[in-house]
Amino acid sequence: MTGDEATAAWLRAQWAVPATEHAVAVEGARITYRGWNLDAHDLPGLLLIHGFRAHARWWDHIAPSLARTHRVAAISLSGMGDSDRRPAYARAQMAREVLAVAADCGFDPVTLVAHSFGAMSGIMASIASPDRVRRLVIIDTALPTAADVGHQIPVPPKRLYATREEAMERFRLIPPGAWPNPLVLKYIAHHSVRETAEGWTWKFDEDAATSLNAEAHAYRADLFGITVPTDVIYGAESEIMTPERRAMAAEIAVDCGIPVEIPCTHHHIMIEQPVALAAALDALLATPRNKIACKA
Repeated sequence: MTGDEATAAWLRAQWAVPATEHAVAVEGARITYRGWNLDAHDLPGLLLIHGFRAHARWWDHIAPSLARTHRVAAISLSGMGDSDRRPAYARAQMAREVLAVAADCGFDPVTLVAHSFGAMSGIMASIASPDRVRRLVIIDTALPTAADVGHQIPVPPKRLYATREEAMERFRLIPPGAWPNPLVLKYIAHHSVRETAEGWTWKFDEDAATSLNAEAHAYRADLFGITVPTDVIYGAESEIMTPERRAMAAEIAVDCGIPVEIPCTHHHIMIEQPVALAAALDALLATPRNKIACKA
């Protein structure tokens, strides 16, 4: 069996593990999440948070490995995946969605694992309710340095396609990376589209960036002061988590571990190096991190 064949077999085994579907109302919106091993009440709780315009099913091939040692849930933030859309969005509001899902699962405290944009809600949840968060792991995220303040997220037009297959063919990663696993890419693309009366389109709300851009000058200050144990994972070839942003992680977190580099991957580590990411998370979570005393 070649390496590619072994990875394909591993992926098929991961996807074969069934997940349960759940939802909780948060400030007027139905927030959906998927769960693995949620009935194992003797195990600690872990919540997976996706990146911008992604959704819970980006974790379907990673979560089953983590469910050997944890109760695991994966959230779809509002305006993404199968969760409800809102008239306006805010990062702090998404942090409250994260805490609400953790509470609905009975994760008290919870370990948060967050990729890319999702790290902002994970960080804000950790700062807002440090007593409810055991640990935070951020994966290849664009922590806003002083030079990034005011950065605007592009607002795309709504795109319509005649069939699911046509839409899937147009699925693109931003940034594109270079070595996406084709099986993972196809799986995520399949679960990223929905059928409407007008045709097939993406599940995310195209207008979400508009209100998020309105707070772009202010939210950076809300990321400082993490007191829960924090770890960082990044791609060796990442276009996003630059050395400056890795350095910022140590500035915003009182107890930040040594960053873990995943070789041969860009920003979307779960798509380019899924096995390595699962192994890195397993290793990090198997190493206890206790909260340290912090000065007021």
